Amino acid sequence: MNLKDIKGQYDAVFSLGHLCLAAIQLRNNDLRPFAGPLDWVTTNSLSDLNRLLRNRFTGL
Repeated sequence: MNLKDIKGQYDAVFSLGHLCLAAIQLRNNDLRPFAGPLDWVTTNSLSDLNRLLRNRFTGL
């Protein structure tokens, strides 16, 4: 994925990692109006996280 592929206007930006570091930066820059569902979730499997997002949280 390249920046040019994702550059544009967005209604929301969500962090996808544990420890909430991305969420902290989003908040510090006034880009975080609400908490996301994965802010404090830890996973060792990127493929599991991708599957969760692809399936829109169904089948948990």
